[in-house]
Order: sequence, then structure tokens, then C-alpha cells
Amino acid sequence: MDEAIGLTAERWHIFAQFVAITTTAGLRQQIGVFAREAEADLRAKYRVLESASDPVMLLIIAKGVQESGTFSRRQIEEALGITLPR
Repeated sequence: MDEAIGLTAERWHIFAQFVAITTTAGLRQQIGVFAREAEADLRAKYRVLESASDPVMLLIIAKGVQESGTFSRRQIEEALGITLPR
């Protein structure tokens, strides 16, 4: 799972730099757009994630965004309405 989170953090950096999303889009919307592609990539790369539930995938993606350092844990939790594990 750590490897998947690390890969997600790397891909989030690329997404944040190169994908045009309006400045009015909130963090929840940004993560939602990112998650569509990221989730498919993670499921394809890691067999164990092929049948992972949506909440597990959201957790991996949210932790990746957190690990990227672009948003704080609190910002991510508030935007997604979840509590991330430490």
C-alpha cells in the first residue's frame, strides 16, 4: 500500500502541474477528477487492488495527495469528509 500511495503522490504532482482545472474548483472536485484516472492505473498496476473497495481506493488516493505535500491533512479531510489514518 505504501508503494501505491507513493506512486499516487508522484502522479498528483504531475496532475497538479499539467491538468487545467479552473481555479474555482474546490479540492474535492480536483481530487475527484484526478481519482478517475489514478484509480484505474492503480488497479492495473497492483493486482491486489483489482477488487479493492471504493473507500480503500479513496484512502490510497487521499494519502497520496497528503504525501505530495501540496495540501495539508486537514484540508484533505475537510474537502473529502473523511478522517485519514496517521
